[in-house]
Amino acid sequence: MPPYRFEVPPDWKPDAAKGRYVVRQGSDFVQAQSFPLVRPYTDALFAKVEPELALRMGAVAKQTGGTVSASRTVSPGGIRSHAYDLKIGDRTDVYTFVLRGRHELQLICSADPGVCDHLISSFAATT
Repeated sequence: MPPYRFEVPPDWKPDAAKGRYVVRQGSDFVQAQSFPLVRPYTDALFAKVEPELALRMGAVAKQTGGTVSASRTVSPGGIRSHAYDLKIGDRTDVYTFVLRGRHELQLICSADPGVCDHLISSFAATT
């Protein structure tokens, strides 16, 4: 995983696997998963990647029986990123795509909005 850090509730239980980190409490969770990019990403590509991410989120919504209810730009660690709200029943999961260099970090937050907001506000790239 690229060198990032972020804060999660301290009493949540961690579960790490290769390229993936998850913390849970009951049915709530936060997940970070890293994927390699074929070509280096720069902020100049921000608008160009949006259609692909929107298409990907549409597929996730179809798989889960949910709907993409909102999209927005967020800046975890000062990195301009795309975020999508996926509404599944009475739950809203927030997917954030942090692209930097040759890495995509996908953050998924299925928890109270305060937990999800803190995930983004505490996020930092360490190198």
